[in-house]
Amino acid sequence: MFGKIKVLIVDDSGLTQEILKKILEKDLSIQVIGMAENGERAVALAQKLKPDVITMDVNMPVMDGFKATEQIMAYCPIPILILSSIIDKEGLYTTFNALAAGAVDVMEKPSGMENKVWNEIGDALVQKVKTVSKVKVITHVRGKVTAILKHTESVSLPKPNKCEIIGIGASTGGPSVVMQILKNITSNNTLGILVIQHMASGFINGFVDWLSDACEIKVKLAKDGDKIEKGQVLVAPDGFHAIVRNGKTIGLISGEKVNDVKPSVDVLFNSVAEVYGKSAVGVLLTGMGADGAEGLKHIKDKGGITIAQSEKSCAVFGMPKAAIEKGAVDKVLSVEDIIRTLKGIINNNNNNNDQQAICS
Repeated sequence: MFGKIKVLIVDDSGLTQEILKKILEKDLSIQVIGMAENGERAVALAQKLKPDVITMDVNMPVMDGFKATEQIMAYCPIPILILSSIIDKEGLYTTFNALAAGAVDVMEKPSGMENKVWNEIGDALVQKVKTVSKVKVITHVRGKVTAILKHTESVSLPKPNKCEIIGIGASTGGPSVVMQILKNITSNNTLGILVIQHMASGFINGFVDWLSDACEIKVKLAKDGDKIEKGQVLVAPDGFHAIVRNGKTIGLISGEKVNDVKPSVDVLFNSVAEVYGKSAVGVLLTGMGADGAEGLKHIKDKGGITIAQSEKSCAVFGMPKAAIEKGAVDKVLSVEDIIRTLKGIINNNNNNNDQQAICS
């Protein structure tokens, strides 16, 4: 038993609990140590059993998955994998609120009970639980970042560039960080913003809707041919690599995965570097693997500004660490300092535009 990944299953269906237990325990490195039928029971068992991972249902009686995640991450932080249906908009919003409250990742839960449907996700679920078990979690108290960001002084950067574009890449642990960043960018932003967020298939549309509802700046799912406009965020869709074309429009291309993902941060960042050069800003956030490191180095080599999220503030330090080791990063910053710095870059850009308008 020693060394097994201890899992707490949370779902309001007893049948689903048993199916999940059977799937997970087929892998000898996983042990299900408890099951809960609602969020309130999950909070109590999390404190009592101290599992390594919690699989969390979203829509449950008594207390839903969001409130349970919020309680667990505030008082006994444990890596949480959200299991959610992508056909229920209310459930999707609860899912992303749970990610903002500190849940690590999300995976689709089949809507039917047929063995074939569940068997198809079995290997992926086991692998996801193993991945989530390695994530470092911290106490997550909502509202903490807002209080910190009353201080708006930006972090100084070695390149006082006039910027046109911000590229953001994120993976595991990223949705809440992307949300924090975009919520702090106002509609008078004069830069285009492009986002790659690695996410389980089917969830990106809900992610975009969630961001759009919460942010002042316009957020939309990128389409092939979309013009990159100031004051707008374009998020890459599922199943395509996103690139910037020479006419400063978005291109969506199929093809093989890069770094085992599609869309790839490297593919986007490489194109950003080629088209925008020193007027580009690249930001690489929390995530497993090394996607984005090469592309960030390309931006830096072209004279652009490059930023990586600090280890202490990352759920998973893989992607930023790979970029740092490659010599691709100008500054390693906390989430709060990334926000301050981007606001400083935007303000500097606005001031430059104002000066040009006065002189013209």
